[in-house]
Amino acid sequence: MTIKKQTNIDYKSLVAELGISIEELREIVEKKKNYIPSPHQQVSFVQILDEYINNLNRLGESNKRTTTTLVTYLNFLNRVKTFVIENHPHLKIYQLNEEIILTILEKSSPRKEAKLSINTVNKYMAIIRNLYKFALEKGYLEKDLRYKFSLTSVSTLPRYLNEDQIENVLKGALQKTYGYRKRAMLMFLLGTGCRVSELTNIRVSDFNVHEDLIFIRKGKGNKDRYIPIFKEVKTTVLHYLKLSGVHKWSPDLKGYLFCQDEGLVREKKVLERSVQKLVRDLFDSVDLGLDFTVHSFRHTFAVMCLKSGIKKHHLMQMMGHDDPKTTSIYTQLIPQDLKEEVMKHYPFPFEELLNDLI
Repeated sequence: MTIKKQTNIDYKSLVAELGISIEELREIVEKKKNYIPSPHQQVSFVQILDEYINNLNRLGESNKRTTTTLVTYLNFLNRVKTFVIENHPHLKIYQLNEEIILTILEKSSPRKEAKLSINTVNKYMAIIRNLYKFALEKGYLEKDLRYKFSLTSVSTLPRYLNEDQIENVLKGALQKTYGYRKRAMLMFLLGTGCRVSELTNIRVSDFNVHEDLIFIRKGKGNKDRYIPIFKEVKTTVLHYLKLSGVHKWSPDLKGYLFCQDEGLVREKKVLERSVQKLVRDLFDSVDLGLDFTVHSFRHTFAVMCLKSGIKKHHLMQMMGHDDPKTTSIYTQLIPQDLKEEVMKHYPFPFEELLNDLI
């Protein structure tokens, strides 16, 4: 016996409202039954991820991506790939969501008791958004799905160290194993504004003591630049070189400035993650929160330069900024120093002053 499905839909009114016939409505329903997913729904997420990774490698080979950027992207994307293969092997490109990425990031916490910073989460979300931009441009998506991976707004004002914090951190570095090297690295960061990736790639010959210039090899943005060697940095680094086996600087020395295999060859450079761990340990020891990172040395350099009277366009060149607005951020930090200075020298109660005036 045929079972008729009861429905409350008034088909005559429906087709009249749509301006179509009953036959046309039936045709639409039949097409829905035999619906074939569009191409973007048939392509697996892992397939597109592999294509994106291959594209990143090509960009790296053509020097359109820095080594540091490439390593960051590939490390994270390979973790995503492993997680998806193990937990969602049939995942399609449109099915990935923020919850899956956050689950992956939760497994990447640097310490069990610590959470990833907002900036770190934003960095990884931005990588996924770039992947989806690639998928859209390649025609794997019918619409832009980057909105699914939101970025959290954070304060744009960078963190920098005051004089007491600098002194305590440098003293702490000196107490570590190979403290002379670790203190020299931090002094270098403070006195040059270099990124940690730039510090680890500098060679002895780049630190030109005759010209008092440091040659920075293709930092962020793939641009070479020169930074003047300030007296304190020069004294500290030359002392470190002497202790580590280089008694006289020479442009013929090709090894790394900061290295693990000390002497004249110097082929084993200090790793970025080692510098980051050192700085985190030192910051923890003086109660500086997670908002302070190794990049805070770069911010500190910028603020000290502006306070000493260096012009913004000169600082922009030393920092390797492409946009003047990036350099201008540091000018917003100086009013805080002004407030602290005023409160230090004029500790009188404001209410008493007002009463005297009245």
